[in-house]
Amino acid sequence: MSGALRRVRGPDLIWLVAGFTVWAAGFSVLYGLHAAGCRAGWEETGVAGLSANRILLLVAYLGHVALGAMLWFPLNRIARRWEGASADTMRRVAAIVTIAAVISTLWTGAPVLVLETCV
Repeated sequence: MSGALRRVRGPDLIWLVAGFTVWAAGFSVLYGLHAAGCRAGWEETGVAGLSANRILLLVAYLGHVALGAMLWFPLNRIARRWEGASADTMRRVAAIVTIAAVISTLWTGAPVLVLETCV
């Protein structure tokens, strides 16, 4: 069924939670890296004026934002094949939920950009 039209099925509902799964993973990784970095003293070492802890947090943050945004491409490809009464609703809801998840990832990780990492 590579390019054929198909009805929205149960497994397609994974797209409703994929974005927030990335958000939850990102939040957990940032939380864990922050704690580990502060405990291990990564704040004292660094490159180009940034601590190793801040660099790792930034990489994790931007990586999860990018991963969430990249969900748009497979979602869009799969959603174009949906047909039937629920197809338009599923397309809209999946897109809105994915956008909301990316915005949530941006919002909850934003303190990494400006706040002190270890106090």
